[in-house]
Amino acid sequence: MPKRPFFQSGTLLRINLRRDWLRILIWLIALGGLFASVAAKFNNLYGSKHAIAQITTTLNTPAMISLFGRLPNGPYSSADVFAGEMTVFMAIFGAIMNFTLAIALTRGDEDSGLTELVSARYVGPYATLMAAINELLIVNGLLALLYAGGLQLAGLNGTNTGGNLVLGISLGLSGLMFGLLAVVCAQLAASSRAATSLAYLIFGIIYLGRMLTDVSHPRYTWLSPLGWVEKLQTYRSNNWLPAGLMTVTSILLTMLAVTLRAHRDLNAGVLATRPGRRQASPFLRGPVTLVGRLERNTILAWVVGLFIFAAMYGSVFNTVADILKSNPITVKLLADPHTAALATEQVLKSFIALLMIIFTVCAIIPGIQIIYRLATDEQRGTLEMLHAHPVSRLRLNLVFTGWGIVTSLLTFAAAVTGLAISANIVLTHSLPIHVFINGFAANVSALLLFLALGAALIGWLPRLRTLSWLYLGATFFMSYFGRLFDLPTWATKLTPFGFIGHVPATSLNWSVFWWQIGLALFLFIVGLIGYQVRDLNGAN
Repeated sequence: MPKRPFFQSGTLLRINLRRDWLRILIWLIALGGLFASVAAKFNNLYGSKHAIAQITTTLNTPAMISLFGRLPNGPYSSADVFAGEMTVFMAIFGAIMNFTLAIALTRGDEDSGLTELVSARYVGPYATLMAAINELLIVNGLLALLYAGGLQLAGLNGTNTGGNLVLGISLGLSGLMFGLLAVVCAQLAASSRAATSLAYLIFGIIYLGRMLTDVSHPRYTWLSPLGWVEKLQTYRSNNWLPAGLMTVTSILLTMLAVTLRAHRDLNAGVLATRPGRRQASPFLRGPVTLVGRLERNTILAWVVGLFIFAAMYGSVFNTVADILKSNPITVKLLADPHTAALATEQVLKSFIALLMIIFTVCAIIPGIQIIYRLATDEQRGTLEMLHAHPVSRLRLNLVFTGWGIVTSLLTFAAAVTGLAISANIVLTHSLPIHVFINGFAANVSALLLFLALGAALIGWLPRLRTLSWLYLGATFFMSYFGRLFDLPTWATKLTPFGFIGHVPATSLNWSVFWWQIGLALFLFIVGLIGYQVRDLNGAN
């Protein structure tokens, strides 16, 4: 074993980049292109004082502060509005990108046996780890340049070169910081699935801390690493202190990751796994209970996590209606308590409709992960033992698909329940329970459609399953920001959410519900047929 701990990390970095270049390119184009294209459109959307005044009034309400973060004090320019709307949003997407890359480069390669093969060669004991860290550094550096360059070319009203640089570089550093957090989680956990769950759990806590402090105590937002990007004072004083904090944190996380790697064995985590039973549980009599046992921690984490996440949003419902008091058009309506109550309820319903999109997308993620495990376990060879027994492909596919559907529905239901309970606790006038039920029912069809698309890809084109993640991201953007960015109607119709409407602020369209359910059922059947006829470890 070489004495130098990082020996040959440069060679491994070049090999990793040759392997991952397409995945990296897709992420860079998606995030960099999104950022630049939105910036280029902002002068048309919010180029006038009237448009800026309207949007900043909305963004300064507690509901929008909880989503986007707090704006600095006015007066505002188009650039201020852009930074206020996009900074936290892009930081979240940057974290998702880095979690995906970091887990795959570290724990993912260990799970597949690749790290063990490489470590048997003449390389340093931490060379694979440092190669992964360096790849994250390169990717986020390129992304920072794309962000800053895109802003410079967009020519937003109120921008300056210093602000473009501080925003672009800080977003890149934020992504790197969360990527290194995922690397640390990969040293703690014993599998890529556990490492991913741990990383998102920590990120969820960080996000909730940012949301709660932004709404009530903005000074304490400094305590949340995700809140640092809000403290940049972009296009004002261009504060570089948050970038410095991210740099220091990234260095500390790198040192921690190396230290943890030194104190664990290959293919093991620092956190010891609980020893199993001497004899299998009587419930483990088939693939249904086996998959449920394997996925129980993931399911529990998502259900509890999204329940808490939704409850935190519900806790600010008593301040959401403040938008009515700040809007001169509705001041006269407030004189009539009954009319005011109705107006407040309508605003709350609109906010619930917006939140339902977030909850649905979040609930889709664990369901697709479980369905996709059929392909990943197939590639790793762990399904061979099951295929060697009298377990049909149809039954195995139904088991993974069924657990994916159940998990997503449970997670979505937990989110809606948490929102309903928390909101009605803080509201003076409780919202009827059917408001939340309608919001749930309206989005279930879209949820099932995405799961069905994933199942169809697993059945016929498993190598292209990443397309469903890209489509989910594009869907979230078009559905969540469609009205804000004045997207044409035909663009929103490219997603299942575009047909649902703004439920519960509007009525539930049952015809849309049923044809989406029918299409989802058709795609599920297509996926089952494909998995029956294609070769294993391949695709038609």
